[in-house]
Amino acid sequence: MSSGFGQTRSIVLSDIPAMTAESFDEAYYAEGQMDEDRTALWWYARLVRRLRPQGGRLLELGCGTGHLLKRLSETFEAYGYDVSPVARLRCRHTAPDAVVLEEWQSQADASFDVIVSLHTLEHLPRPLPVMQMLAKKLVPGGIFFFVVPNPGGIGHRLKGKRWFAYRDPTHCSLLSRGEWTTLVRQSGLKVERVRGDGLWDAPYVKWIPVALQRALFGAPAALQVFSPLALTFLPASWGECLIVTARKAAHPANGRSVESQ
Repeated sequence: MSSGFGQTRSIVLSDIPAMTAESFDEAYYAEGQMDEDRTALWWYARLVRRLRPQGGRLLELGCGTGHLLKRLSETFEAYGYDVSPVARLRCRHTAPDAVVLEEWQSQADASFDVIVSLHTLEHLPRPLPVMQMLAKKLVPGGIFFFVVPNPGGIGHRLKGKRWFAYRDPTHCSLLSRGEWTTLVRQSGLKVERVRGDGLWDAPYVKWIPVALQRALFGAPAALQVFSPLALTFLPASWGECLIVTARKAAHPANGRSVESQ
């Protein structure tokens, strides 16, 4: 499910001709230790619970092997979907209190309070139709929380061709911050917050020991993750990925939304 602080290598729809569900087999999940739980998922679960402390009905799109879904199922009536049959099978064992769906499109409109998608949308050549469908599944006032690589971030500038998002050949929508927020608005949602996840993919420079780089470059991310406030406060450009919080209008007639940058 993940090979780094924020990377979850799974896709929502099998709409990429060269990539089928069979591509995401045992070997795929063994590569990069994507089966493992990690601190980042603990933090993302904290963020989601802070956004919706009263719980409710939640869908995780691109749930992988289920470690985040397991945490979220402690608070929410949790549902998950992943295109990979291997991932879905493992998710059922990892998150026994959640419902793992064989498909998600038939779920009723306005039926989820929260939709979460970590490192999934960048695997889709056409994210907008999926995002529009997700928006329909949200109740009025519902939350869409997603994480995607940020080509405009410091991590990309420091790493160049070695940037983590280039190491996964299934990434086909490495879009800018402006492009993602535009897609959110075109889906009928309001962008509430766009922040960064920090630098977690050392080494970034030569001649400095990797352990020291992890401490120096990773300090802001560690401060954000372990803050008792459970907030995202790093600027969007400071990190490897964008952390986006969007919301469906409680009353669509209220007018245009205002984005919190």
